[in-house]
Amino acid sequence: MSLGAAPGRRTAREARHPSARPGSAAAVEVVRGGLGVLHLLAARGGAPDRATGARRGGVAAFHRVLGLRQLVEAVVLRRVDTPDAHTVAAVVDATHAVSMLPLLLVGGRWRRLGASQLVIAVGLGVAEALLVGRGRRR
Repeated sequence: MSLGAAPGRRTAREARHPSARPGSAAAVEVVRGGLGVLHLLAARGGAPDRATGARRGGVAAFHRVLGLRQLVEAVVLRRVDTPDAHTVAAVVDATHAVSMLPLLLVGGRWRRLGASQLVIAVGLGVAEALLVGRGRRR
């Protein structure tokens, strides 16, 4: 229950999203948006390769794309905030986690990046799934 609702009545947001605890969706989206900003900052750094001194474009591009996706997803989820939207976000996170598995075989910085992304994607996917709960009973 929100403090703004009359006793015994739910707010419009609570009626749209009855299974979530108040504020939990916002917390997940703040974390997602923060990760997006961190990715964009990591892409901006563009550390040079130790051996050649050349910039590593592949990792920076990875961070840019992922940062933009996380920010857009956080804004859309915060705006829409329905169980269906959070279910789609959980599926997107699960797909991202699976797509990181091949990076674990590559080695080096890509393995570290893939492993960290796998953990983050699983964590966000579980958080989104917990927001939705078991769904509606028919």
